[in-house]
Amino acid sequence: MMKWSAIALGVMAGWVMSIGLSHAQTVLPSCKGNDVSQWHECRGIVDEADYSYAGDFVRGKFEGRGILEFTADKFQGDYYQGEFKNGMKHGFGIYFFANGEKYVGQYQFGKRNGKGTYSFPDGRAALSGMWSNNQFMSKPAAVNEPKTADKTSLAPLAELEKKKTDGLSVSPEKYSGTQPKSPSNSIATPKTRDAVAIIVGVENYGKLPVASFAANDASEFRAYASRFLGIAPSNIKTFIDSQAQRADLLLAFKYWLPAHVNKGRTDVYIFFSGHGVTQDTAKHLYWLPFDVNTDLLEETAINQTTLISQLNQLDAKSVTVFLDTCFSGTNRAGQTLAQNQRGVSIKLSLESSNGNTNILTAGTRSQSAYGDAGLKHGVFSFYLLKGLAGAADSNHDKLISLGELADYVHLHTSRHALGIQKIQEPQLSGDRQHVVAFR
Repeated sequence: MMKWSAIALGVMAGWVMSIGLSHAQTVLPSCKGNDVSQWHECRGIVDEADYSYAGDFVRGKFEGRGILEFTADKFQGDYYQGEFKNGMKHGFGIYFFANGEKYVGQYQFGKRNGKGTYSFPDGRAALSGMWSNNQFMSKPAAVNEPKTADKTSLAPLAELEKKKTDGLSVSPEKYSGTQPKSPSNSIATPKTRDAVAIIVGVENYGKLPVASFAANDASEFRAYASRFLGIAPSNIKTFIDSQAQRADLLLAFKYWLPAHVNKGRTDVYIFFSGHGVTQDTAKHLYWLPFDVNTDLLEETAINQTTLISQLNQLDAKSVTVFLDTCFSGTNRAGQTLAQNQRGVSIKLSLESSNGNTNILTAGTRSQSAYGDAGLKHGVFSFYLLKGLAGAADSNHDKLISLGELADYVHLHTSRHALGIQKIQEPQLSGDRQHVVAFR
């Protein structure tokens, strides 16, 4: 069992005294057995490498009242006490940050929604009022604020989202201040470096079924590109859903990207989440933009071979491509294009990268790339983001190599897929020693 902190033990012992939870709850029996996925309507304790949880379970997930304490180095000292639903913070709760900051209020599906107060230990005015989707909507009270305080400088909130029994999201709760500072015990934002990114997420296609959570994948990757890859916002181009028209994507790759690359010095990152397809007769792989017509692939889709060749001609320091897509398009029952899959055809012939281009894909040539409603992400994207945020730094040298990242994403994606009775094994083609992220 776990080494719970004195703080968490004290809180757990007194949790029945309440923190203002919205409803009373009967005492549940202790959970039995070692298979957490089978714990239902009981109270138990889970100890993992990154976190420990003591509280109520329903169908193997955190649901009811509980205490969640973070034990990983980068979040050590943070803990949450309150209500959960379907593995996420939901209802009333209090989140205590190791640096003294605190949020008291309402959550909805892992994010701050409703009435709440976010307080700071340095004398800045608390943010008290209405919250929506983690963003503060009301004006903060202008009392007791030191004259020297920078009213635009608000700490990014280091709290984790979507707490689950089989893994934690590292997506931080964000508050958009103009001069963010990193809270203690979290990963500091790296210095802006010579790097550029094109990010594409197509979830709601014009003429194809939904690619579940692809838009959220792209939005979160943009935030991570700035925070963990050190890419200046002006060097990030993002296309989501209807913004991802083929013509606009081709213009970005042909003109915008070369204009932002310094020969031999710039690291280029490409992220695509959405549907893919292979044209069997020509053995070509395509990324599908919002306005694709699958009867006219060459004219309306993005040819991967052509694009990779174009990227190699940039003479960049490096090119790294992350693909949360697949080219199989069938589920285990042989059905085509299930909603939570990222492919629309069959018979993938995976090509290896050339030149200095590295490619990390969501699965093998015959597998689908799945989305997960509990994660609100593609499974691959979820663990890719977590790895970039620091979890993949296996040797603790504060550098994340492509090999470290690929190994981490492969291990956790394949394990998570098995947990939902699927098979998905990310694949790397490229330089394992290449450093993709800095801590």
